[in-house]
Amino acid sequence: MKDLSKIVIEILRNNNQTISIAESCTGGLLSYQFTKISGASDVFIGSVVSYQNLAKTKILGVKKELIDLYSPYNNEVIEAMLQGIINLTDSNFALATSGLADGSDFGDIKVGSVFIGIKERGKDSIIIKREFKGSRKEVQLKASNAAIELLYANIDKTH
Repeated sequence: MKDLSKIVIEILRNNNQTISIAESCTGGLLSYQFTKISGASDVFIGSVVSYQNLAKTKILGVKKELIDLYSPYNNEVIEAMLQGIINLTDSNFALATSGLADGSDFGDIKVGSVFIGIKERGKDSIIIKREFKGSRKEVQLKASNAAIELLYANIDKTH
């Protein structure tokens, strides 16, 4: 079976489009899913691993008040992360992840909850919340795979 990240890279290359990533709970694993593919630099601009809220606010421009109001685990913060990485890199597409890979529940957010978003520049974002079971590593891997699947399902494959 062909690696879905490789297929996405080929589609983006054929469409002359680029992608960048803002990730939190996946800690760079989502970016690795692209950079492990030879030739990814044709389409992959880069990423920000905004693990702490400070990185989300200082690098991606997420408003601290937004995090204080909603927590870092919600649609609003993912939306701001997506827009922040597009602003930073001027890519055509952005992916973002934020959630709890392990530890303790955070209010209504249960361990294994991950918010995943995709944005095409100039269009509305698509944001989903998924619940994953397993170890920290398993949750991170499932979340990065789900992000790539979301991207694949929402990019133009006709060119």
